This record gives sequence, C-alpha cells and structure tokens, in this order.
Amino acid sequence: MSWKLTLKINELVRDAAANTCFELGAIGIQELSEGFAAWFAEDADIEHARQHLDIWLHAQRELDETRRLVWEVSVDHVEDEDWSVNWKRHWKQQFYGKRLSVCPSWIEPAEADERIILQIDPGMAFGTGTHETTSLLLEWLDELGDLSGQNVLDAGCGTGILAIAALKLGAAFALGYDNDPDAIVVARENAEVNNCQLAAHFKVSDPASATDGATFDLVLANIQRSVIVDFFPSLLRSVASDRPLLVSGILAEEEAIMVKLAEEYGLPAPEIRRQREWIALCYRKPAGLEI
Repeated sequence: MSWKLTLKINELVRDAAANTCFELGAIGIQELSEGFAAWFAEDADIEHARQHLDIWLHAQRELDETRRLVWEVSVDHVEDEDWSVNWKRHWKQQFYGKRLSVCPSWIEPAEADERIILQIDPGMAFGTGTHETTSLLLEWLDELGDLSGQNVLDAGCGTGILAIAALKLGAAFALGYDNDPDAIVVARENAEVNNCQLAAHFKVSDPASATDGATFDLVLANIQRSVIVDFFPSLLRSVASDRPLLVSGILAEEEAIMVKLAEEYGLPAPEIRRQREWIALCYRKPAGLEI
C-alpha cells in the first residue's frame, strides 16, 4: 500500500508545492491537469505531511492576497505500485538555450548536439530546471556567452543548479548560499556529481552576511520577490559595476514593483525576460554608484 496525496491548485505555486511535498518525504510526483499527485511510502506520516502542506499553502496566500490562491487536498490509501521507480517516468531531459541540458541520473542523456549536461535529480531542494523561474535564468546564463575566469554568486542556491551551470559554462568560482541546511547538503552533492566541487562553495547564510564584502562578476538570485526587495542593497553591493545581477522568482504581475526598484536605487531600467506568468530581470549597477 502507498499514500497518494492529491493537490488541486492553480499554476502559481504548483511547482513550489510539489517541491514542498518532496521535502515532506514524497517519493514521486505525478502531474495532473489541475495540479499533481504526490506519492508517499506506507510508513510515511501522511497526516503530518498534509498539515504541513496546508500551513505552507496558507502562508503563500498571506504573502500575496492578490493571487486569490485556492486549493483542494485529498489523501487516499491505494494498492501498492512501485512508485519508487514509476514516478521517474514523468521526468525527462530538459534543454535550455543552445548549450545547456539538465538530466536526471536515471535517464541516458542525448548527446548528439554535444550540450553541456547538468545531472540534477529532483529531491529535497528547489531547482531542477522544470520551473519557469529556473529555466529563465538557465537560458539567460547560456546567452551570456563565455564565463571564463568569472566569479559567480548564487543567492538562495537551492540545488545549486545555477552555480553549477555557470561553472560548466567556464566560470572560475561559484559561491552559493541558502537559509536551508538541507539545500546546502544537496547543492554540495550535486557539485560533486557534476565534477564542480573544487570550484564551488556552498554555505548556510543570508544575503546580508554571505559575501563578507566581496564582489562578483555575476550574481544570480532565484528567490521570492519579497526577499529580493528586502535584500536588494546587499545584492547590489555583491555585484561588480556594470555586471549582471539576474533575478527570478517574480510573477509577471509584480513587474512594476521590480522596475520601480531600479529607479529607487539609481539603476538603469532592467532588461526583462518572460515565460508564461513569470519574469526574470537583469539589473546593472553603474560605475561609481554607492549603495
């Protein structure tokens, strides 16, 4: 027997909710037309998972009441299937830009186009490339061209996918931080799997204290809009003059807030990229601007 938790929800937080289920012990996710089903083992504390997910969903609604977030959760005890294996059928190799690809470990990657392959398995941290907020930045990274010799900061690194992608694209060093210790463990494991462990450093921290005053050639931040706004001065101080600060995790309806942020800090208007209801922005700090 297995537990099947079905969540009917709109797309605004669907992928983040699925990630939360992984954190709560789900062994697989099955996408549905109106949400997803998360599969848990027989001995899982399904009531704890259901209650925690409900608390998380209420918190998301309170963060931004304009989303009008509604959901429906149901739990069923179902006849056993080998979901520890079968759930993997719902994942496939993903392609970003002209050079990058993300592939789980159980899939034999297509190598005909000689792409750079990142091996990232879904699990207990956000960032596998399937969500628009991550794919926006992966495609932007690909378009930046040669990153040889550059130092990169990945703020709110999750799985470390962005830092690892930058290193695979030629960066010399990447620092990633997250406030979730489990994410740091996952990021370090992913760096080792992708042979980037010597050039990558991941630690538990927050934007205010992570860099010790160092500046970077490229700063990446795939985190919630509220966190980006709160720590925007710290992020700006972390990026060298006229170098890209790429941020994602922003809903399209929040674009005006992010454009105004540039005005408040004396920055040029940011470049904006879009995927469905999500956007990513590139800020650049003029030389001589004190933050």
